[in-house]
Amino acid sequence: MVTNPSKIELIWSTRAGGNGRTERRYRDIVVDGTALSTMVEGDVISPFGWTTPDEQITVINRLLRRASPDLPGGRVALYVCPECGDLACGAVSLVIEGAEGGLVWRDFGFQNGYDDTVHRDGYESLGPFFFDGYAYHQLWEELKSDAR
Repeated sequence: MVTNPSKIELIWSTRAGGNGRTERRYRDIVVDGTALSTMVEGDVISPFGWTTPDEQITVINRLLRRASPDLPGGRVALYVCPECGDLACGAVSLVIEGAEGGLVWRDFGFQNGYDDTVHRDGYESLGPFFFDGYAYHQLWEELKSDAR
């Protein structure tokens, strides 16, 4: 059983537009009261709330470990390019592992879809996060229903 699990939730946020940037309203990922977008580097946002329903469901299935990771090394993209969502533009990724009674998010870094390099500078203090399995699955299943 996970001791002292982290609390995960989603909140609506907006990426400002202008100067060639598209304004995006998206669902940000909040862990223990802190939006992860404030802890990552680069111009990236979660894919939730603005990509197609099918894309969102695919990402949710990866986060639930029901679909294969989308990056080398068994890594899952969590934050992507806010213009197109393409991994080649760069993404914040992590490793998701099962733990007794829950899941762990660990080894955050920045990478792209065309090489195996994971840039970890600036991400050393992010995670690991331990989530209660029931609460974690419930959150993502609710978001999956909303995306449909």
